[in-house]
Amino acid sequence: MGDPLEPTDPNLPPLAGYVAHRVPGYRASKPYVCPGCDNSVPAGQGHVVAWPEHLEDDRRHWHLHCWRIAARRGRLA
Repeated sequence: MGDPLEPTDPNLPPLAGYVAHRVPGYRASKPYVCPGCDNSVPAGQGHVVAWPEHLEDDRRHWHLHCWRIAARRGRLA
């Protein structure tokens, strides 16, 4: 993935089988669609990028709130 990511936020909840990192707003250069709510994660907004372990090409960009909900449920869908 290009430049190294910011250190993982210790308050970011883990989800078994996934790697997750926070992306600060100043590093968020493109808009994405959050798979948790299907709404936009606009450029410049801090968010979470996550992918299944060993499948970095499958990374997705989540709103922090949506990631927390998914992690609390223990699943992405």
